[in-house]
Amino acid sequence: MTSALQITDVTRQDDISTAGLVAALESAWAAIRDRHPEIPAAVIVVGSGSPTKPNQGMKWGHFAALRWQAGDKQLPEILISGEGLSREPEAVFTTLLHEATHALADARGIQDTSRQGRWHNKKFATLAAELGLSTTKDDKLGYSPCTLTDLTRARYRATITGLADALRFYRHPEPTGEGKQRTNNNNGVTCECECPRKLRISTTAFEEGPIVCAVCSAAFLPEDIDRDTYEHPTFTTAGNGGDDQDQADDDSEDPMVFYDPTGERYGLPTYPYKFAPGDLLTRRQLRARDLRPGGQEPAAQILWRRGKRVAYLYRLDLALPKRTATPAQKAAIDKALIARRTCPDCQQVKPYYIPRRTGTCLDCH
Repeated sequence: MTSALQITDVTRQDDISTAGLVAALESAWAAIRDRHPEIPAAVIVVGSGSPTKPNQGMKWGHFAALRWQAGDKQLPEILISGEGLSREPEAVFTTLLHEATHALADARGIQDTSRQGRWHNKKFATLAAELGLSTTKDDKLGYSPCTLTDLTRARYRATITGLADALRFYRHPEPTGEGKQRTNNNNGVTCECECPRKLRISTTAFEEGPIVCAVCSAAFLPEDIDRDTYEHPTFTTAGNGGDDQDQADDDSEDPMVFYDPTGERYGLPTYPYKFAPGDLLTRRQLRARDLRPGGQEPAAQILWRRGKRVAYLYRLDLALPKRTATPAQKAAIDKALIARRTCPDCQQVKPYYIPRRTGTCLDCH
């Protein structure tokens, strides 16, 4: 007669349990997902957060999308650094909620960071506030520093207490050495664009004016300069682009390069921003007059931002009045929208459209 194999936690010694630690972190992640169902399930790992270079800071955690394969599903990774486990339980939970903000941004297709994930932009701050975090702006990291609001602290009090019971050990930082110091500053400014790509230039060359990346049209700036508020006489930061004439950005080159009223160069009569004739309107401008193109092909176009953005123009004299939906059409539209919000697995109507990439609601997925 053989006895059953008993599986034990080999790292357990007295009250130290690696399995218990990971279970507490997973329980905290589940508590966050209970309040915010859009946040995906993830694989929680504990690893090193020590910097590889003397000038780098300690990493408390990170989010990485689609790093793990579980059957036919891909799951993101949430890393909590072992060095960060020496902090208070509330600080460790704040790191989890910080990474949950990145997970929410990934689920919604929002770019919340740049500079290889170091700079946290205003979109991150908005999502963090949605999850119950209060952010402050750092010159090098953007809106990365986070703290719990009083309401969030009260909501997750039991979860934080559960973490406190599991945080009984932590990892020592890796030694990085003193590092070598430069004795001169001949080429001492490291700059990045939004791609991000890097280059090093002298301080004198940078002060003459920023260098603009031809790929993303963003200036190469050092990490300690706030891109949102940076100003220079020879450079203006690009605004939020739109799809219509009234939302176009100014070109960094001569806008008349897009002046082609005959269409000889671009195949369609083309105008730069604010140069289109008054009888040619965009779709948005037609909607403002309760009109629609009425099936006509674009008669011209507007190009801006180095030709990467386009808005099509339609003849005003061929436009037709906007159609009004009949009650039957409105009912059909409502029925179709409800069908898009109905999960085919659990048959529940959700407050959001079922993602096409999963085919099911977030709970079933």
